[in-house]
Amino acid sequence: MDAGRTVLQWAEMVDTERPRQLRQFYGGTGVPMRVEHDPGSPARAWRAHRERLRGWLDALPDEQWSGPTRCALWDVSALARHLASGTQFLGYTLHKAKGGTATSLLKGFDPHGTVQERAAMLGEMTPRQTRESLAAMDASVLAEMVAIEEVGWSVMAEAPPGQLPAGLSINHFLFDSWVHEYDLMVPRGERPVIESSEAEAVVTYVVALAAVAIGSTTPLELRLIEPELRIGLRVVDGETRVALDSSPPGAAVIEGRTLDIVDRATGRKGGPVRGDEPGLAVLDGFGRLLSG
Repeated sequence: MDAGRTVLQWAEMVDTERPRQLRQFYGGTGVPMRVEHDPGSPARAWRAHRERLRGWLDALPDEQWSGPTRCALWDVSALARHLASGTQFLGYTLHKAKGGTATSLLKGFDPHGTVQERAAMLGEMTPRQTRESLAAMDASVLAEMVAIEEVGWSVMAEAPPGQLPAGLSINHFLFDSWVHEYDLMVPRGERPVIESSEAEAVVTYVVALAAVAIGSTTPLELRLIEPELRIGLRVVDGETRVALDSSPPGAAVIEGRTLDIVDRATGRKGGPVRGDEPGLAVLDGFGRLLSG
């Protein structure tokens, strides 16, 4: 590590080495990313998470659906429509993957414009209609997950970074929904219950995506609490690999609560995150990509 550089200077250096758009990978082997866990674990975590999230939305009074979230441009109703839109796409890409077709509908994905456009395509909905839509779309995704498990999680699907195995596609939409659960609840003084399996699936994917998205080759070691996790990231032959209980040689260390690290990587304000400057620059570079 160059002790003369600040975190901001490291992040600016990363910025000059990447485009101001999410890097995407189509064709060939797809997104150069490997998360070394049970490939079915994101699906199980997604199911538990969505059941809890739908329960919270079901209990939220209709008059509060116009209230704020942590996403400045979206109230509860708009954010719930975004979640429905993402789930609708997930069901479709899994359905096509089951038949051997990797979709390519997200080419040119913009972290800001695309998500708003696709949510708007659902039109205006009442809270009741949104709840019903979420329940129906979640049920459709669960059916596709059962079918995918029978053919294998390695069949190629799609998510914003491009084409990738179905298990990782689910992981992306779990990450998106998990973060938005906090976006919905935190302004109301609430916090979701932290489930270790969900947190593990989310943070391992997020750190891999952050490195791939900004083209970083910096080896990382994450030392996390709530829950306690040790995560290593290294790049081998152009592929970003993330594994639990791993410490790559020469890794930049990042320490903090799991939620705070995910918040920082997505451009949100969270609690303190400590670590070596090159590692923090990876989180901050990805955070600016999502928030700027």
